[in-house]
Amino acid sequence: MKKYLSILAALSIAIPAMAQSDTIPAQYPGGEKALTSYINTNLKYPQPSINNGIEGVVHVKFLVKSDGALDKISIVRLVDPDLEAEAVRLVKGMPAWIPATVEGQPVDSEATVGITFTLPE
Repeated sequence: MKKYLSILAALSIAIPAMAQSDTIPAQYPGGEKALTSYINTNLKYPQPSINNGIEGVVHVKFLVKSDGALDKISIVRLVDPDLEAEAVRLVKGMPAWIPATVEGQPVDSEATVGITFTLPE
């Protein structure tokens, strides 16, 4: 099943105090490569979406709290209810992130991950 998937883990981070020079954005533990590995390992392409030939990128936005916990998970770009449910399930199952910091202090920040569902040709 995993060979049917093309995964894109596009990250977008928003930090309230972005003007600070000592700002480090939140990140998935191990970075983008580890995030892609997590998605590839855990993603389950919904069978109804496969049967209906549905593909697309589901953008999931969430809050990375100062303790690394994820909260306020929502869909930014609607594609298909089954794909969206799978994308949310993936984000809910993620380990705690490394929180953003401003001047060395952890802060809440928003992040967006794009999960691409592509059927084989």
